[in-house]
Amino acid sequence: MFYVNNKKAVSLNIKDYLLPLALAIWFMDVGSKLGKGAKIATNCFTKDELNFLCELLESKYDLDVNVHIAGKNKGYNLHITSTRMIKFSIIVKPYILPSLQYKLGKY
Repeated sequence: MFYVNNKKAVSLNIKDYLLPLALAIWFMDVGSKLGKGAKIATNCFTKDELNFLCELLESKYDLDVNVHIAGKNKGYNLHITSTRMIKFSIIVKPYILPSLQYKLGKY
């Protein structure tokens, strides 16, 4: 992530940096359990940027991630589907602080 005209933007080379540790830190910061899945708050990014992130997470980690509306005029969030929560948990759990394990739910 970087800033363009004082607005956060997704860098095209993020795939080089979105390692399991970085994904875990991102989730610990702005992620949460959502039903049987999880979400990562990404309200400040465009839908195109989030679609790019969904494709990246699918190709790099075999995760099923969708873009969901966060609310009227509140942007969008990334939603990790329940079908891939076990896989997501395996990727990030080694890096999740004990005090934040609850964010993964039963996974």
